[in-house]
Amino acid sequence: MKDKSVFMNLTQLIMQDKAFLFTMTSLTSVLAIFLNLSTVQSPILGTVASIIYLLINATFIGQALFQNETLFIRFLLGTMFLVVIIGLVGLAIMILRNLDSISTSVVLSITTLLASLLNRRVKPKNAT
Repeated sequence: MKDKSVFMNLTQLIMQDKAFLFTMTSLTSVLAIFLNLSTVQSPILGTVASIIYLLINATFIGQALFQNETLFIRFLLGTMFLVVIIGLVGLAIMILRNLDSISTSVVLSITTLLASLLNRRVKPKNAT
C-alpha cells in the first residue's frame, strides 16, 4: 500500500513541475541518452536515462490529456501518445535530415518541450 502512495506522490510532483524541475530532469536524461549514443554506449546508462525520460513525459502527457482517468490508465495512454509524438517528430526530422544521434536528441528534446508545454497549458483546468 505504501508503494502505491509513493508512486502517486511522485506522479503529483511530476504533474506540478514547479520551476520546470522535471522538464530540466527530462532534458538532462536526453543529454545522457545523447552521450550514451555517441560515446559511452552503456546499456545500463541508456536504460536508466530512457526510463526517467519515459516516466516524466508520459506523466506530463497523460495528465494533460486524460486527467479524469485512473493513474494507471493515464500513464498507459500517456506512454502511447508519447510514442506517437516521438514517431511524428522523428518522421519530420527524418524528412528534413538523416536520423542520427544528434537528430534523435533533437527529437527527444522537442518532445519533452511539447509535453511540458502541454502540461503547463492544461494545468489551470485540472488544478486541485
